[in-house]
Amino acid sequence: MLFNFYEYIRKDLEIKKTYLKSAENEIAEKNLVLLQLSSLLNSILLVLFYIITPFIIKGWTITLQHILFLPAALLFFGISTAYAKTGRRDKKVITRACLAFEVVLFAFVISIDVFPYPDAPSSFLPLLFIAFPALFILRFRQMFTVMFLVEVIYVSSVMQVKNKLMAENDIFNSVVAFIFSMTVAHVILKLRAEDHDTRSRYKRLSMLDSLTGIPNKKACENAIAHYLDKNSPSYSALLFLDLDDFKKINDSIGHSAGDRLLEETGKLLFKSFRASDLIGRVGGDEFMILITDYHDTEDALKRKCTALQRALQQIMQNYGIQTSCSIGAILAAGQSLDFHTAYALADKCLYEAKASGKNKCVVRTLAGDGTDGGGTPDGL
Repeated sequence: MLFNFYEYIRKDLEIKKTYLKSAENEIAEKNLVLLQLSSLLNSILLVLFYIITPFIIKGWTITLQHILFLPAALLFFGISTAYAKTGRRDKKVITRACLAFEVVLFAFVISIDVFPYPDAPSSFLPLLFIAFPALFILRFRQMFTVMFLVEVIYVSSVMQVKNKLMAENDIFNSVVAFIFSMTVAHVILKLRAEDHDTRSRYKRLSMLDSLTGIPNKKACENAIAHYLDKNSPSYSALLFLDLDDFKKINDSIGHSAGDRLLEETGKLLFKSFRASDLIGRVGGDEFMILITDYHDTEDALKRKCTALQRALQQIMQNYGIQTSCSIGAILAAGQSLDFHTAYALADKCLYEAKASGKNKCVVRTLAGDGTDGGGTPDGL
């Protein structure tokens, strides 16, 4: 029982920590929007409050505390809107602005609940305590610190201003609201963290090929395009690998054998390249690999391709499948290269490898202008 509770706490803290770290840019963006909305809505509600309250509460008069909060809320709206237009999203700046808004909001609520009407029970602070955890996305310790300090200041103020019976009633209500708010804060942060974790897992799954476990066509192509765009001029090698006679394997010995071939090819590629290299399944029996930060020679790349072909043949022989693969590759040695050009040139090399016979490899080094520099097909 105690072990299960410990595991629950540990996993809960871990998922929240992961969420707050991995989604910090998303959180900053949301908090900025929430700051704009909160300050604007508070301004609108205050104006409505000024207009409607005299008709509901006879003899009610507006106080300085009521008046001052409107320009403060409008100031926060103006500052947050101006900051949003700059395009900057400094996480620390946004968090501090949100905390400052909450401190100001609590300060005005305490001043309204305590000082103008010392003989009336507090109305707004308990409600704000409950709503506070949903206002912004903050770390639990940040929320707790703000609310604990607010509670201490509120209790001290009530004890000094209000009579004993009223003070005890208000303090009891605020303590209950404080405890409930901590529970609400835990639940809301937990739900946000779990939602982010679920979305992240679905996103990862949507980027993977379900059969081979490596990135699918869209994820692979996007990753390669991003790399080539960010690393120009590029030292890299782009490989297209196509399984020979894959349709015959499916037709002759069944789709289960074809699936096994694809699965083992994915595993081989995963083991044969570095974690920094980009691999993916981009067609039924076609795979793409970008070897990043590649400074070796064309001959070395040919030897790597040949070793890959032999390894695939050996693995599939263990499953009683006779197969081979053809590879087309381009080598960029300091050329500026965009994805579409690289794709077309590597695809052309693959076509030549397939046209020249099974189990062939065509590697070409790009010329200085990024065009095909020529090459010859190699094979086993």
